[in-house]
Amino acid sequence: MSEENRTAEQELQEAMWLWMQRLVLALALLGAGYFAAWYQAKDYTEIKVGLGEANDTIVDLKNERETLSTRIARELRDKEVCRKELRALKSK
Repeated sequence: MSEENRTAEQELQEAMWLWMQRLVLALALLGAGYFAAWYQAKDYTEIKVGLGEANDTIVDLKNERETLSTRIARELRDKEVCRKELRALKSK
């Protein structure tokens, strides 16, 4: 069929078919985008829970480090006191 012999109805059907293809493609891309966003958001919530647990562990470890640092400082101070007392006793 040549271009000149097409009727208005055929042109309308071709135009509708073209726009229907574009609409289906746009909806497919939009759906794929929403699916990807949903999938990543699901991973984000799992990561956020894991991050909260990791932060709690970090805080606990920092507190333990401070406790141990305080204990070491106290032990060093007591050790120095004992050395001074030992030197005093040896000098008598």
